[in-house]
Amino acid sequence: MKTNIIAIAAICATMMACKKTDITITNRVELPGTVDNEAFAANVESISVMNLEMCDDWAFANYPWMAIGDNYVYLFEGKQSLLMCFDRQTGDKLASRMVKGNGPGEFMYISTMFCNGDTLCLYDDKGVILQYDHKIAFVGKLHELGEELSHYNVMQFGSKNYALVTSGGGDDQPVLITDMQFNILSRHFPVQERHNSLGSGVSRPYYSKGDTVRGFLASDNRIFALCGETESCTELVVPNPLPAEVMQKATYGEIDFQTVFEYDGMFGNLTESGRFVSFVYSCDRNRYTSLLDKRTNSVVSIRANGGNADNAAGVLADFFNKTTIFQTDGKFIYTKAQNARMAELIEGHDDVLDARLKATQAQYRAYLERNAEFLKGLEPEERKAANVILKIKLKD
Repeated sequence: MKTNIIAIAAICATMMACKKTDITITNRVELPGTVDNEAFAANVESISVMNLEMCDDWAFANYPWMAIGDNYVYLFEGKQSLLMCFDRQTGDKLASRMVKGNGPGEFMYISTMFCNGDTLCLYDDKGVILQYDHKIAFVGKLHELGEELSHYNVMQFGSKNYALVTSGGGDDQPVLITDMQFNILSRHFPVQERHNSLGSGVSRPYYSKGDTVRGFLASDNRIFALCGETESCTELVVPNPLPAEVMQKATYGEIDFQTVFEYDGMFGNLTESGRFVSFVYSCDRNRYTSLLDKRTNSVVSIRANGGNADNAAGVLADFFNKTTIFQTDGKFIYTKAQNARMAELIEGHDDVLDARLKATQAQYRAYLERNAEFLKGLEPEERKAANVILKIKLKD
């Protein structure tokens, strides 16, 4: 898959070799685990289509950013620097604005996008958190952290704190917890020798849900979790792990990526829903998607391109392998698929669709009907490429 190649390349390009940290390993999980479409699909509760009003601003967005408020949904299309707002209940587009620049309420780059209630917050490359209302009007600055913290990514942590997660800019603490005035309260998960240990990929390698922050320490094949003040770290064990010296050479272009692919790991697309943490990894030159059950520490996996349309389990597996994951809020995993891909997944297989997939099919058809006028004005190839945003919910 093209998106998997992008994810692997991004991981390789952004990771640095690092020594073992002094983080205590609380769990070890053997991978690849059992490849089982049926068991994997059994943990998928629903796949819902977000019935957003389609428009040129986002219909062809590559990897959109998303933030969800109490009543609004915000999307950011980075290539055009377009910020959009939709009504969360109706899906109506309310406003859009091009925000790239150096004027008030403008920025060149952002690292974080989140909501406080219905107010959108964007953290820019100068360490400033900018605020916008649902009309995409700039309403002021929430805080200025300063350029020394601009390599961190800001997210909410419970109701009274923020979490700052490093993107590898040289600090020796991947996670800082602050109060609402951004005074640092605690530091977590030290990384030795100032190396970038957070992996990267199509989706961000970290997220916050409630009072939990979860992310990758990918150079060591680790997933860290901070729940309140309790730290835990799960080591993902692969048969042929990538040696630090090989990653270091690949990072600096001293060996080609084909050599890197001889080894296992290459983790990405960390997300979560219900009781499962989902991620992708490579093993023996195959690409896998796995669900890690937080209660039992067990793993069930599917192989990329290993699904089929012969049964509902195969179709559900294909939703994970053929859509692009770009966001999670802990309750849902948000993915994007092109119309052509959706039609391939959901249409023409009525005899194998179960109740979950029939509900998805009905929502998809309603989405196409709502946006029929917009789609009619597109060229055939554009109609195929227009995006659909999905919400995947795994079982609690």
